[in-house]
Amino acid sequence: MSSKAGYSGPGTRPPRPYAGLTLVWAAIMLLLTLTPAIDMPRTPAWKLLSFDTAAHAGVFAVLAVLSWFSLRRQRRWLQLARRAGAAVLVGCILFGGLIEVLQYLMNVGRHAEWTDLAGDTLGAALALGVVVPVAILARRRGWALGLLFFLLSWPASAQDMPRARATLVRLASRRLHGRGYVNQGEHEAAAYLRGRLQQLGLQPLAPDFTQPFELDVNTFPGKLKLRLGAHTQLQAGRDFIAAPDAKSGFLRGAPLLPLDSLVFTDSVAARRFIRLPLSQQALLLREKDAVRLAQLPAQLRQHLDSAAAWVTLVPKLIASLADKQAPQPRLELLSTACQPAFDDKLFLQLDAQILRHYPTQNLCAVVRGTAQPDSFLVVTAHYDHLGMMGRKVYFPGANDNASGVALLLELAGHYTRPENRPACSIAFLLFGAEEAGLVGSSYFVAHPLVPLRQINFLVNLDLLGTGEEGATVVNGRLHEAAFDQLQKLNAAGHYLPNLVARGRAANSDHFPFSETGVPAFFIYTRGGSKAYHDVNDTPDKLSLAGFAGAFRLVRDFLNNRGAVAKHP
Repeated sequence: MSSKAGYSGPGTRPPRPYAGLTLVWAAIMLLLTLTPAIDMPRTPAWKLLSFDTAAHAGVFAVLAVLSWFSLRRQRRWLQLARRAGAAVLVGCILFGGLIEVLQYLMNVGRHAEWTDLAGDTLGAALALGVVVPVAILARRRGWALGLLFFLLSWPASAQDMPRARATLVRLASRRLHGRGYVNQGEHEAAAYLRGRLQQLGLQPLAPDFTQPFELDVNTFPGKLKLRLGAHTQLQAGRDFIAAPDAKSGFLRGAPLLPLDSLVFTDSVAARRFIRLPLSQQALLLREKDAVRLAQLPAQLRQHLDSAAAWVTLVPKLIASLADKQAPQPRLELLSTACQPAFDDKLFLQLDAQILRHYPTQNLCAVVRGTAQPDSFLVVTAHYDHLGMMGRKVYFPGANDNASGVALLLELAGHYTRPENRPACSIAFLLFGAEEAGLVGSSYFVAHPLVPLRQINFLVNLDLLGTGEEGATVVNGRLHEAAFDQLQKLNAAGHYLPNLVARGRAANSDHFPFSETGVPAFFIYTRGGSKAYHDVNDTPDKLSLAGFAGAFRLVRDFLNNRGAVAKHP
């Protein structure tokens, strides 16, 4: 999301995995299977299958269901949650093998038999392959409909939360370098997302789903170090960041010179400040003064630009991108991390590189409508973020906007299923360079792959990782009838705590479309973590409290706007 947006983020307690139920059942199984044979009751003799094998299958089926339920709900190991079925099956086989080995070694009159282990495996496999899917569908649709849907159609029709979590974690991982322009992080993210679009079965709107374009962007690929006076080395990303337009620089012991705030109101103070030599000094600014610099006379602003460096004290570190460089290295220093003394010296090393005509891309796909293929609904989200700052610091961008991309992919997966194929076409657009100033979406509007006049409605997804306090709908006050429809759908489904309408705002990728007359909403959730454009925007901070509700709300809205054919 563009840094102009007003936003508050995520953080409720994750769902309990109830691992204790699994452990208690495993303990009961150990107790029963290791009880001396003489103390066990006589079991009936069955012709086609031994009672003992069936009992093994039954107890391991219960173990598999409990284990799967616990693994899917836990949030400590997200890869395990994603692959819970395989992990549980392997675990049951190993646990069954352990029981057989213990029965053999403890000499309690019980026999270690491969048929028992086969029964264990069969019970776990049947539970994972039949009982668990039926239970999921039954819980979602009611018991009778659940069994019917399992028999008629294997895929579930709602979003898959572990899969969405895994998408979010992958996009926010260090291996994608913050999805920015150092180490080609955004290209790595685009390659991953192309694979996902192809895997879901969407049709490309451009060759290989890719609409290429270029931009200029300032980057920080090398060293980023700062020390003030006797202070210990300050930590990049935590204590300070480079300003978006910062230039490379190396300073060793430059004196700090605070900007006298009287220069804004006192012409004498302004003239006195102009006479001070700044070329060997670092200018120290307060944030409230930095935003007022444009009010100063041109001669004074030019003099400030001659300083060896700028350091601005800020209450919160919020990184951004720029397409140009300032005359000197500029840093933003967290005011709570360090309060510079009057006689402090600045020690600084900053490597900056401006990339001209950097090639990047939008990713564009479509699900063709079955009845009105030339009429379009559009779902958008930006996949880029701020990238790296120095060699060690990266900005994960989990909420902004791995969360929106994850929701877009879940919606795309929903509409590619045969039972959900839309009546009109639905385009899914993943924009690059949103953080650089809505560059990707602006390029698409100037070079549309879908006729803009044929777009019925556009829904832009950005900052969807929270939801404890509901959601805000930008342009809700512009399109009052459509917002009223959203409100009614939300009330009927109890999807989100509330919806708040906001007016026009140039804060995400809906804006270039809105400016051309395309009706569009930008939906973002509220509540929870306040991490935004900083190193703390990580997957573990996100509750996804409103994710499922947002999925259902947008799905219902798209269906009402024409994704589902209307019958008389």
